[in-house]
Amino acid sequence: MSMKPMEFPAAWIDPGHAWLTALAAAGRLPSTIETRRRKLRAFAAWVGKPPTKVTVMDCEAWMGRPELSSETRKGIRATLSEFFQWACDRGVVSVNPAADLPKAKQSRPHPRPCPDSVILRALSRATPSETVMLRLGAECGLRRFEIAKVHSADVMDDLLGRSLVVRGKGDVQRIVPISDDLAEEVIACDGYVFPGRWGGHVEASYVGRHLACLLGKPWTAHSLRHRYATVTYSATHDIYLVSQLLGHASVKTTMSYVAMPDERLRSGMAAVRLTS
Repeated sequence: MSMKPMEFPAAWIDPGHAWLTALAAAGRLPSTIETRRRKLRAFAAWVGKPPTKVTVMDCEAWMGRPELSSETRKGIRATLSEFFQWACDRGVVSVNPAADLPKAKQSRPHPRPCPDSVILRALSRATPSETVMLRLGAECGLRRFEIAKVHSADVMDDLLGRSLVVRGKGDVQRIVPISDDLAEEVIACDGYVFPGRWGGHVEASYVGRHLACLLGKPWTAHSLRHRYATVTYSATHDIYLVSQLLGHASVKTTMSYVAMPDERLRSGMAAVRLTS
């Protein structure tokens, strides 16, 4: 049974819900709206004052907590900036205290492709459904939420074999190649591959939990995506192709997914080794 989301503090209920409604009206994804709701509610509970009393220093203090990652700071900045800009435009507040919040310094993430040995061990103890999950991540590069909503109708024939229509972030579609045997597994489901208990499909968190449990720490569903990016780049040496297959808006993002193939590292080591 799902838990009811925690409510905003009293002074934030009306503006908070009105802003979330505005986000929905603008066509923002439900996942984005829920993330914004959680971050705004956490800030509202921490700051302990109504929106009209919030100051720039309040926003900076919440965003500047030392334990936060750069990605979390980025999400907090986006939430506060968007909410207070909306509140200012609607006359809820007279001044936007988040207008000049500093941009969060971006960390430089390192690729963490899940090793094939780990994936093969996971496959040896996976159920048939979990096997498809693993393969969609490792062989097709799908995100957790993309795996969750794969449907038998998403498989299509192309000139060279089978492909999978993937609905990614922002409901932007892309097409990725899929092996014939995996395509047959998907088609055989005759509907959602991972159906929900009460209809529709499972949530992304369901996929994430199963894959994390199968792979074991520190490997996750996302590390399967890094594996896909690394192997595909090793085979094609085409970063733009890899970016398209992953559904990235920027090649810069893709570069943080691709680890240097072992054989190239080894050849480099052989080249620099001193010989008598």
